[in-house]
Order: sequence, then structure tokens, then C-alpha cells
Amino acid sequence: MIHLICPNPAIDRTLLIDGFIEGKPNRPYEVREFAGGKSFNVAYAMAFEAPTVDFCVHTIAGGRNGALLEELANANKTTLKLTEVATNTRVCNIIMDTQNNLTFPIYENSFDLNQELLADFTQQLKAAIAPGDYVVFSGSLMKGMPADYIAKLVEEFRNEEVKVFVDTSGEALVHAFEARPYAIKINDEEILDLFPDVELECVESYGELLKSEAVADIPVFIITLGAKGIIAKINEDIVYVKAQKVAAKNPIACGDFFLGGLVKYIALQSDPVTTLKKAISYSTANVLSWFPELKQSDIDEIYASLEVKIY
Repeated sequence: MIHLICPNPAIDRTLLIDGFIEGKPNRPYEVREFAGGKSFNVAYAMAFEAPTVDFCVHTIAGGRNGALLEELANANKTTLKLTEVATNTRVCNIIMDTQNNLTFPIYENSFDLNQELLADFTQQLKAAIAPGDYVVFSGSLMKGMPADYIAKLVEEFRNEEVKVFVDTSGEALVHAFEARPYAIKINDEEILDLFPDVELECVESYGELLKSEAVADIPVFIITLGAKGIIAKINEDIVYVKAQKVAAKNPIACGDFFLGGLVKYIALQSDPVTTLKKAISYSTANVLSWFPELKQSDIDEIYASLEVKIY
């Protein structure tokens, strides 16, 4: 089982507008709603195509919007492990000016995560984790979660061979790195939180870091390099993958779709090159849509065109 951690969800409403105008009524020509939050984007990628893997999203929700969140998740074949809260789940509006290719994210504030609610959520999560499972943390920790929250989970379940994936930043990333999780996904800016004194000026220098003892005991270490592609260590293999430039519509969730593909194909025990090519194909295909979704034809075309180098 793959456990996706999303304590701070939302109903994401994406509105497509042909030219956003100040001071006048703006009427969208299409509106769609999704279960929102970074882990839900990860889930979309994982559920997209066969073969399938078993996964669920652990989240906190409540009120009428919480019921809608569950309905939208189920429609996308996403099972929820729900901790209930009295506060109505937030709604986030993403206005896409498709004429000018501009994005206006309007995000509501969430509920307050007190210690009692956090304890209930954590207890439910721990009870669901079995030996050999995967646990995926995507994005910043919710306000109210201690910076060492992920690190403590890594340490607690280490002897049960639970594989923890970490995609976060700042102090939470530093604590998690020190706990030595199964996998870390990081970008070329966030890596400076871990290695502030290492000179990383080219792809080869990132490759040398991934070969070093500094990350030897972390089986999966992914570094995304923006337009330059990604370089990754998966067990003993160091692989560089780069996609051709595309005309992006909505890049908001591309990192989440990459993570979804990565976790899925690692869980399926695919080889490193296939795993990374699938992950970056999902990520790149997602930016071609205004919505958090994928098209098989886009994935297939991107997959076939990827540049791959083994270090």
C-alpha cells in the first residue's frame, strides 16, 4: 500500500476565462472541480494508466465541502483515510486567463491544526501503515506540524522497512535528510539547504554528488533541474533525463505528477530508466493541460522523445 499524506486539502475550482478583465464581469467558459492538495495531484498520476498500484490519501476534512472532497476523490479512484474536523473544508479558485496565458491562484485559509487533531491524524496514519508499505510526503508541512514530524516517522518505522518518500523543503527537509529516508525529491535550490558548501554548477557536478558517500545510504535521491531536466540516483544507478521544451499551459502541479509517476513505478519495481522516463513524461504532459490531468497520447509522444544519459 502507498500512503499519500495530505492533511490540508481543498476543493480546487479551475475557471477558464478568455481574457481576464479588471472591473467587469468575467464569465468563465469552463469550470471544473477537483479534490485538491499536492497529494491528490500525486494520486491523479498514480491512477492514470495500467498497471495499477494500491494507494490511499490520508487527509483531514469536514463540512459540506469535506463530503464533496470525498465524492471528487472517489470519482478519480482515490480512496481516502479521513480524519474529520468541524471546520468546512476550504475552496481554492484557480483562474486561468487562457488568452494571455496567465494564472491567478486564490487560496482560502485552512483550519487550525491543534495538537489534539494532529494526534488523531497521526494515530490513524500509523495504524494504517504495514511493514513494507510506502509513505509519501509532498509539499510543506502544515502549520502546526513540528519540523521533525517526517523524521520521527522515518525513525519509528525503519525496522519495518517502510519506505518514506520526502518532497519538502526548509527545516523539515533537513530533519528528514538526517533521519535517512528511503527517497528524497528535491530541486536545485532546495538542495542548498542540505549542501550549502558544495559547488553545483553543471549536471555532472550533481552526478558526482549522487555518487558520493553523502547520499550513499538513501536509495532514491532525485534532483530536478528545471528546464535542464532531472538527475537521479535509484539504488546503484545514476540517470539523467531531459524532456524537449513544450508550450506550457499550467505548470502548477507538474512536480506532483512527477512524484506520482516516480512512486508508482518504483513500487512496481520497474527499472530506473523506465521509472524516470514515466515520471518526467507525466510531469511534462500535465503542463499541456489547463487542468490537473493527463492524456495518453501526450505521455507516449513525450516518453519516446526523452533524452537519457547513464552516469
